[in-house]
Amino acid sequence: MPMSSSPSPTPSRENAAERPDASAEYAAGALRDVRLAQERAGLRAGTTPAWYGPAAAAALVGPSVVRAWSDGRGGAATVVALLVSVLGLGVVVALARAARRGAGVLVGRSWSSRWGRSRVALPVVFAAGAIAGAACWAAGASQAALQIGAFGVWGLGVWGACLVRNASIQRALRELA
Repeated sequence: MPMSSSPSPTPSRENAAERPDASAEYAAGALRDVRLAQERAGLRAGTTPAWYGPAAAAALVGPSVVRAWSDGRGGAATVVALLVSVLGLGVVVALARAARRGAGVLVGRSWSSRWGRSRVALPVVFAAGAIAGAACWAAGASQAALQIGAFGVWGLGVWGACLVRNASIQRALRELA
């Protein structure tokens, strides 16, 4: 195969001495590429895996279902309900860690950034769960049904918020491409 004699894409030292503006342009272009890569990495780090929503909903509803089952059974059932509640909390924490790692890119965010990102979704999801709980209470449902309803709506709301956020991140990534 014949070797091409085309110039290399990076300016040599001799060319840089002759044309300092070319070297500056190359450096500016490289800096833009780095900033674009950082922005993409930050967006990818904000995506949530598809399995996260249903798993979060199950982790929120599961302990309430077990608690409803244990009501009136006493002794061992109460211990099982407490263990499942603690395990549910552990699952939620593990899901949050897995979702951060699932993006393949770890970017540390400040607490203010995290709260700012959910400043609309979190209150709406919380209010929807509270309304569902109030509706169960007004209908005369038991405390267990009230908890299952509220936590179910919260779990579905978290899932919906994740889907909406992922869609907006995908849109932003397409715009960067």
